[in-house]
Amino acid sequence: MNGHTLRSSSDTNPVTITFSNESSWNVLLLWYDYEGRCVLYASIRSGRTCSLFSFLTHPWVAVDAISFCPMSLTVSGRTDDADANPREWTNLCVFIPSERYLSSQQPSTISVSIKLPVLSLADLCKRRVQTMLPPDCIRQLDLPQLLINTLLRPLTVPWDRLATNRT
Repeated sequence: MNGHTLRSSSDTNPVTITFSNESSWNVLLLWYDYEGRCVLYASIRSGRTCSLFSFLTHPWVAVDAISFCPMSLTVSGRTDDADANPREWTNLCVFIPSERYLSSQQPSTISVSIKLPVLSLADLCKRRVQTMLPPDCIRQLDLPQLLINTLLRPLTVPWDRLATNRT
């Protein structure tokens, strides 16, 4: 985000956020704390929801529990007071609650859908192999070494700044 580290900022506006995992993957819900570290908040199984208390301006991310691949987030909310129809924001990787997502029907609640990210066929196949086989078995496959090395690398770089669980 323009060279700035994502982090929570002080805010006194409370909000309830309901994350619904509409994907077929189990996901980890991460919160960016005040120092910009990712804090593991919850694990949400496929088809489940997680409601939590937060504040406006606190960033949230959902990632695949296996590959740490960022999930796609969809948020519904109003665009402004004059707009009677809710607007949908899709394909967000980082969700930062703001007043534009609040509606008059539920003034302090925001609903966020977690969906599968758009991945290449190669990345989907790689993820499948990585979930089915441990690294030792991948090394023994009758495949070119370049492909073996590719399969042994994670889809995305693991969160090197992942803080310990929330307190």
